[in-house]
Amino acid sequence: MRAAIPEAVARPGTALYSGLLRAITDLLTGNERAGIPRRTASQLIARINRRWYGEGADFRAGADYRGCDRCTTSGCNAARRSPDNLEGCDRIINPNSWLAAALLMQDCLDPGCEDGQIIGGGDCRACQQRASERRDIALAALAAEERMRAETEAREAVRAAVTTWDDTAAAEEHRIRMILGRAGRHGALLEHEVQQHMTGWRERNPQPTGPTALHHAALQDVTAAEDEPDYPEPAEDQAEEYEEWEQLATGPTAEYRAWREQQAQAKLAAIGR
Repeated sequence: MRAAIPEAVARPGTALYSGLLRAITDLLTGNERAGIPRRTASQLIARINRRWYGEGADFRAGADYRGCDRCTTSGCNAARRSPDNLEGCDRIINPNSWLAAALLMQDCLDPGCEDGQIIGGGDCRACQQRASERRDIALAALAAEERMRAETEAREAVRAAVTTWDDTAAAEEHRIRMILGRAGRHGALLEHEVQQHMTGWRERNPQPTGPTALHHAALQDVTAAEDEPDYPEPAEDQAEEYEEWEQLATGPTAEYRAWREQQAQAKLAAIGR
């Protein structure tokens, strides 16, 4: 039994801490007053291994382990972690007293339970129930995480689709302005015909919303060329003005792009709310 004690707790040939020795004795011989049933040597050795190695005590007792920002090589003066203080430092300062307390700590409310088995025979129903509840909680947490991930992806897809739609609409508006300008439309007439064209475009290409956003976004590559009216060519006396429109047709101006960016940001902010 002495060989089962980790060297970090007590080196071979040294006496055991009195509290640890008392805990081992109570577990091996039983303590009726404390409600501790008698364990066999093999059961106690298995318990020592579960507590020490199963809870990472061999690492947590090392001088280089840092359980909180107040840990140093020489020790730690922060409050210890416990069932009543889950935010405390989990570094093990005194391996002897830690192991003594850990050996006497009972995982199950039944003092006769040893790792899911009742001493004297049979599975522990309380442990089985707890294990079932833990599985249910873990599955529920996993399902919630998956739902959150799916919802996040859906929101991002909607935002991306709306951004694509806005960009496509801006490009279409710019395109039709160039065509109408080359055809001699100006001022209120230009604005009226642009608005008329874009109203029809939006009816054919509705702004994506909700889960179908990606489907709508895929339609944004469809242009209005199919129903494009046959705009007349500019008259000869409009040649100079036509050349100016040709220069603009190479793409939106910096001022126009800045305005479209502001519009897109405003719409994205509205979606995020």
